[in-house]
Amino acid sequence: MIVYSSKNASVQFGGETVLENINITINEKDRIGIIGPNGAGKTTFIKMLLGKVQPEIGEVYSTSHFTTGYLTQNSSLDSESTVMQEFLKTFSELIELEDEIAECEKALADASHDDSVKLSQKISTLYERYVNGGGNTYKSRIIGILKGLKFSEETFDITISSLSGGQKTRLALGKIILRRPDIMILDEPTNHLDTESIEWLEAELKSFNGTLIVISHDRYFLENTVNKTLVIEHNTAKLYNAPYSKYTELRKADIEYHTRCYIQQQKEIARIEGIIENQRKWNREKNIVTAESWQKKLDKMVLIDKPDADYTPPSIKFEVETLGGENILEISNLGFAFPDKELFAGLNFNLFRGEHTFIKGPNGCGKSTLLKILTGHINDYAGKFKYGHNIKWSYYSQDFSDLNEENTVIDEVFDCANKRYFEEHAGKAYFHDILEIRNALAAFGFIGDDVFKKIAVLSGGEKARVALLKMSYDNASLLILDEPTNHLDIQSREVLEDALLKFEGTIIAVSHDRYFVSKIAKQFIDMGNCGKNETSSTIEKSSISGTTDAKMSYLQSKEEKAKKRRLETLVAKLEQQISETEEIIAEIDTELENPAVAGDFSKVSELAKQREELTQKLDELTEQYFIASEEFEAMS
Repeated sequence: MIVYSSKNASVQFGGETVLENINITINEKDRIGIIGPNGAGKTTFIKMLLGKVQPEIGEVYSTSHFTTGYLTQNSSLDSESTVMQEFLKTFSELIELEDEIAECEKALADASHDDSVKLSQKISTLYERYVNGGGNTYKSRIIGILKGLKFSEETFDITISSLSGGQKTRLALGKIILRRPDIMILDEPTNHLDTESIEWLEAELKSFNGTLIVISHDRYFLENTVNKTLVIEHNTAKLYNAPYSKYTELRKADIEYHTRCYIQQQKEIARIEGIIENQRKWNREKNIVTAESWQKKLDKMVLIDKPDADYTPPSIKFEVETLGGENILEISNLGFAFPDKELFAGLNFNLFRGEHTFIKGPNGCGKSTLLKILTGHINDYAGKFKYGHNIKWSYYSQDFSDLNEENTVIDEVFDCANKRYFEEHAGKAYFHDILEIRNALAAFGFIGDDVFKKIAVLSGGEKARVALLKMSYDNASLLILDEPTNHLDIQSREVLEDALLKFEGTIIAVSHDRYFVSKIAKQFIDMGNCGKNETSSTIEKSSISGTTDAKMSYLQSKEEKAKKRRLETLVAKLEQQISETEEIIAEIDTELENPAVAGDFSKVSELAKQREELTQKLDELTEQYFIASEEFEAMS
């Protein structure tokens, strides 16, 4: 059954197109991950499906047969309720049944024989409804979900108004999971969750049998929870019948196929225009009729958009001025405590040149606090730490505390780049000029008038990119990163990953982004045990890489090899079929250019029909070839 569908739907805000000509169908039990750049219209798309935003053009269908749970990035809760009261509201019918059963049982004590029989029957009926509705399990389920989302029993009676923004988001997420609606729509559900809570959420969603629609930049989360990928970018939307890891391969094949089709169509247009020109030169009645026929064919042709050959993906680079010594950082018996609570103690580890060390542990164990101590933002701590000789560090704060909200984007980066250069080079005259800064901003996604926006009005993703760009001018040998992928879309995360993999210096970081960690981390410091040093050089592998584990069984290995052989055979066969089809088309083209044939209208029509059928066949073969060859290359 269709749950949502849109037909040629377009949405505009203030005269600016956000979504254009959207044709999407979502079926019952689909599990779809929505991805795309920040500001591309992902949340607007969801609101359009839900009827909260109306398209100016086209239409949207949504079913009324299913219940829907929608987690927004700003979910509303009753601020006067306690955490437990808010969850209990989900089961108001069961609580009413409890009260009604209790009243009947109380009345039963003083009832006559006839009334007691009626009351007993009523209690039995009510209790059956109560049990079937989950009355015996709802309280334990509430506690399980609250604990899974890191609400301790001490927080159950706290009013919602006193919770942090992250806690409120987790609470709203928990309410949706508790309700188990037919359709679950989640907008950035992993925000404010630590790794353990994300894994708990993944398990909950895997057991969910309804329709799941998720907006997320968390690639591991998408890989573990959905099997279709909806891409929203450049005002358009396209649905891939594949999880994130497979989607990336299909998208690459799509781009190559689109480029090839565009080139083929341009050749076809040039060929037809040549035929028309020749027919008009001969200027006989039959030639004029033929020319008009070809012109009609040309006019009816649906033009393929030109590939964006000038597009340059965002980029950033962290260069090192001086690597410094071998010993980067030494931490000895470091600890921190609030007046009423010890956060961590006895932390000891050494950081050496070139290492990529990630700090792990549950929320609240002191990971970010450690980085603030190392960067001088917190001075009241126990123990000591010491940087090695000639070590220069640069710090990324997840709260953007180093950004001046009164500055424009270009002023913030320009002032930072030149102030640091001036300080480090004793006031030398050289400076980073405006053009250089604008080019750097453009390379990281700030185009045109975007550079004149005030920092205060930027989105979280834009602020993150400004902060990272400022770091790139530090030329530091040690990067200290606190949740650097928060707020970044997938493309920006990939840009950051690429830059860090090329970085020659040392990294110490905190991140809950498991995909990011798996690509960058080389060792870990576990703060879950108050600073127990763990120097494992590996991280749990994920299927997202598309490769198999080293412990793959013999049967799995055998199947992989067989599949690879089948793909190799298929690719070779498709190459041959494409070549043969192109030869036949070329022969028809030669025949059509023959003046004797060109004057025979019926012969020209017959050949044109054959060519059209062969061109369609060639397109299908080409698409099959790209998909098969991409899959074969991925296995090689």
